[in-house]
Amino acid sequence: MCRFRSLLNSVLLIALIATGTLTVSAEDEALDADRVAFFESKIRPVLVRHCYSCHSADGKSVKGNLLLDSAAGIAAGGDSGPAVTAGEPEDSLLISALKHESFEMPPDRRLSDQIIADFETWIRDGAIDPRKGGRTIQRSEIDLEKGRTFWSFQPITQPSVPDVGTQWAQTEIDRFIAAGHMSAGVKPALDADADQVLRRLSIVLTGLPPSVERIFQFRAEWQADPDRAISAEADRLLASRQFGERFGRHWLDVTRFAESSGGGRSLMFPHAWRFRDYVIASFNDDKPIDQLMWEHVAGDLLPYTTARESDEQVTGSGYLVLGPTNYEQQDKELLRMDVIDEQIDSLGRTFLGLTLGCARCHDHKFDPIPMTDYYGLAGIFRSTETLTPGNVSGYVLTDLKTNADRDAFEKWSHRDSQIRQQIAEIRDRVAPNSPTLLASGELTGVVVDDRNAEYSGEWVESTSVKAYVDAGYRHNSGNAAEGGVTFRTQLAPGRYHVRFAYSASSNRSSRVPVTVSTADGEVTVVLNQQKTPAGDGVFATLGEFTFDDDAPAAVFVDAPHAGAGVVVVDAVQFLSLSDTADVSRQRKADSSEDPAAAKQTMRKLRQRLSELEEQLKQHGKQKPETPQAMSVRDLDSSADWHVHLRGSAHHLGPLTPRTALSVTMPLDADGKPIPLNINSGSGRLQLADWLTAEANPLTARVFVNRIWTAVIGEGLVRTPDNFGATGQLPTHPELLDHLAWNFIHRDQWSVKKLVRSIVVSRVFRIRSNGGAHPQDDPGNRLLTRAFRRHLDVEVLRDTMLLTSGQLDFSVQGGLTIRKLTQYDNGYDHDSLTPPVRSVYVPLLRNSILPMFDVFDMANANLVTGRRNVSTLPAQGLFLQNSSFVMAQAKLSAERLLKESTTADDRIDHLWLVTLGRLPEAEERSVVLSYVNDQPEDINRWAAVVQSVFSSLDFRYME
Repeated sequence: MCRFRSLLNSVLLIALIATGTLTVSAEDEALDADRVAFFESKIRPVLVRHCYSCHSADGKSVKGNLLLDSAAGIAAGGDSGPAVTAGEPEDSLLISALKHESFEMPPDRRLSDQIIADFETWIRDGAIDPRKGGRTIQRSEIDLEKGRTFWSFQPITQPSVPDVGTQWAQTEIDRFIAAGHMSAGVKPALDADADQVLRRLSIVLTGLPPSVERIFQFRAEWQADPDRAISAEADRLLASRQFGERFGRHWLDVTRFAESSGGGRSLMFPHAWRFRDYVIASFNDDKPIDQLMWEHVAGDLLPYTTARESDEQVTGSGYLVLGPTNYEQQDKELLRMDVIDEQIDSLGRTFLGLTLGCARCHDHKFDPIPMTDYYGLAGIFRSTETLTPGNVSGYVLTDLKTNADRDAFEKWSHRDSQIRQQIAEIRDRVAPNSPTLLASGELTGVVVDDRNAEYSGEWVESTSVKAYVDAGYRHNSGNAAEGGVTFRTQLAPGRYHVRFAYSASSNRSSRVPVTVSTADGEVTVVLNQQKTPAGDGVFATLGEFTFDDDAPAAVFVDAPHAGAGVVVVDAVQFLSLSDTADVSRQRKADSSEDPAAAKQTMRKLRQRLSELEEQLKQHGKQKPETPQAMSVRDLDSSADWHVHLRGSAHHLGPLTPRTALSVTMPLDADGKPIPLNINSGSGRLQLADWLTAEANPLTARVFVNRIWTAVIGEGLVRTPDNFGATGQLPTHPELLDHLAWNFIHRDQWSVKKLVRSIVVSRVFRIRSNGGAHPQDDPGNRLLTRAFRRHLDVEVLRDTMLLTSGQLDFSVQGGLTIRKLTQYDNGYDHDSLTPPVRSVYVPLLRNSILPMFDVFDMANANLVTGRRNVSTLPAQGLFLQNSSFVMAQAKLSAERLLKESTTADDRIDHLWLVTLGRLPEAEERSVVLSYVNDQPEDINRWAAVVQSVFSSLDFRYME
């Protein structure tokens, strides 16, 4: 507001002076004349010489929509905002551009410091500009009020269910569809038969064809009551583990899941599988989707009541890490902003169906998303740690609380800390010119450290002056009047050599009374703590004394009667005279008369250091595995962030508050969007709250449309990742709102309830042909028939393995990358044994399974709500020549020959397993004519199986 008023005042001043409507004094006129003269002599010539070629109305092009050939042009500014803030050169983009701090103007060289100083003076004095006329560039501005009128930003309503009065419509969903049929005067297709409906149900809900046994059972149930048969089968499949694997895979497409980084040399993600398994478990457990979204955006910040709940939430936040990243990028600020851009863009597409990344360099060209909204989100993610430092950057890993032997790990950690501490202490002791540090555990005799002494008065722990025992020492800060310190221990009766440890310094007291209580009475020794003790530099000798067991041995430091200065207490050592070797060695060390002993001590210390380092190395190999998950965490400091001029990571504009999309925000009294209320932390909690709030109309609509797409084959909005102006309009907007409203209010964000409501509808079971006229409903926008669907590659592969009997259902998650390496290039997928369901196949960005690549697997670099569908020669060639397909065909043939005795039985079984139906007469005749002369020839049966694998009926679902 301050900058705006300053700019407004300068523009008004220019206008009033130019029109003569402002009355000024003679003094003011003289001052203004001086400023105009300064502009004409110092500013205009520079603008003409260095700026007009790119920033004038007569130039070949106007860079950045900024005109500098008139006062009006400077006042209006360019794409990045006002070029000049009158009175405030430090806030003027023109100055930062002249200094080459943001833009570089002129681009060929930096102008002299004197010229830049002249511009600063000109702006500081009000930016007086006598030039009249000129034009400004008209730039489009985001109209948020108008933006709110777009259909996807309108609040979700609860529309009335149409009263269509037709027997065809059996559910509320059907009534919305039937209303469209009646309005257009078209009729829906007939119902599919039992086999088609069962195959459709099984593949849609589990990604697997129905078993032979189930086909015959369902036929009987269908014959009795089709509605009940469908409902019961839907409930059975929704309760199966395979449901989570199927719909979890859909969500993994949307969350751009992969197990390597892509970009540069693509790093493997050894822990990414936990996110995959977490997603599958979430769908199987029917976790409310708003909770899943909370965990994706802020799982590491959520409260929890159990260790498992904590682990799930932390693992869920891996969503923010799993995008494609070139961790080898050496421009770390650019890398950081590229990661943030990927997070913002993915979040927009995943949850909101919006292309937020388009607002990185300028206001969104089509949707009501200003650039400030983008950098409001960027501030949230800049306050979040995703990358870890290094020449090759890393990603955040968090230790999980479950699936680990905590006792073993804590024991290992304790021992690891002990070894490291000993190494650190010895290294300090053997380092040249370093003060001596002693560990009480390595000293002979009985040692009482300051941690175990008895204190009166205030004593402060310190490590400021090195030469101390164990972790440090204590001092009285010169507060001598407050009290003393007693070192007390029980000794075996006998005579002892007693030593007192302190760290010497010039600020210490030169006369510290230390009294030793012995069996013969008390003896007081005065220590000068300004002098370093002889020998090891830590212990000073107090003398030799006799102690008995009538009372503990005690050494009292009488601080109140010490001289001026600080009194230090560290440790007291009692050496029994019965250990003559120790006492003799210590006496010599104290008197500094045995340099040979000091050298021997250093040799022993170095030897001990070598032993400890080897111990640490071997101990590291015994570290219990600690489960970890890819995750994020809040930075210690969180803050709003700058707009980046033209999206450049190194050209910063004004700060913008952390927030979400203004077009969805509530308005204040002035009609302006109210930003997120972020008082602490990154703001991800508030962002997750906004994402899943009822007032946000996008999230639920986008999600139910994704589910509709997965179940029906096409979305009510057929651009599931784009609900903006360039996306398609919904074919049935009332039905979309009906589903979204019930999803939130009736079903509490339950995916299984949403899916069930769709599969039990009449529209789910109609045929893809027969009874409807495509010319009456081009594009099937009225849903008069089912979509003939190209099966996903996972369904094709899993069905082949199921037919051959090779599919291993025992693998239900975990790490399936058989050979972990640093990079994913050249990964050998042929080593994948046993054959697992396709959802568990390692998904590596630079080394994808060849079959996945050929048959339109989702691009893991992108949010994919609807996969590309292609029909290419390469697909037919793969089915004919792939070693995998041929191997499964031969194994299937072996199984047929082993389990069935007649050719007819083998044909029936093969058709039922792969196509979910019995063969037609012509199909049976062709196969029989091919195998009859050699009915037991495995190669002929393998060719039959491979032909079925290559057929359109196998690759498509009616």
